[in-house]
Amino acid sequence: MQAGWTRALDTRLMLAVAGVRSDWATPLMRAVSTIGKGEIEVPLGLLLSLRLSMIRRRSEAAGYAAAALSGWALYGVAKWMFRRARPRLIPRLSDAGWFSFPSGHATMAPLVFGLGILIWSAPRPRGTRIALLLLAAAASLLIAFSRVYLGVHWPSDVLGGLLLGTGWAAMWVWWWERAGAMQGRGAVTSSSLKGLDSA
Repeated sequence: MQAGWTRALDTRLMLAVAGVRSDWATPLMRAVSTIGKGEIEVPLGLLLSLRLSMIRRRSEAAGYAAAALSGWALYGVAKWMFRRARPRLIPRLSDAGWFSFPSGHATMAPLVFGLGILIWSAPRPRGTRIALLLLAAAASLLIAFSRVYLGVHWPSDVLGGLLLGTGWAAMWVWWWERAGAMQGRGAVTSSSLKGLDSA
């Protein structure tokens, strides 16, 4: 991205997305984008942490809150490091914040929705867990797409965000699994991960 290798593909994809804009899709994409705002995602994550704490899953609550809040800080640092300008290739259909890469919406979606559902659904049947995780993945992809549709992010911005958020969530899962193994107990997400492995 920094070397300009993504510019041609970013341009083609963004123009293609602009070509499928429609009167019915634009309000939907604005609504989806709103769900992906940090002002929405972070409170949702904190509410889930609170709920986990209330049902005596305090270690999971603390870990999830730490993952979500550190991810929020992580993408902010990444934006400041890369300082990529927002696209002006197609008309913007929504307000945009500061730097463009990586997309904060796309970074936080796998953390808030994906990791949150992975933790929340751990005690539930395997089929339910898989269905909920697929729903979280679809929501994350839709949030990422909405940012390109609205003209406020390049496609590589949202791809970078999805990779960053998913990678950060995976790092936390790895750390929980490792910490649980070292203490001789199951990690907070072990039952969910075992269910996915056998699927």
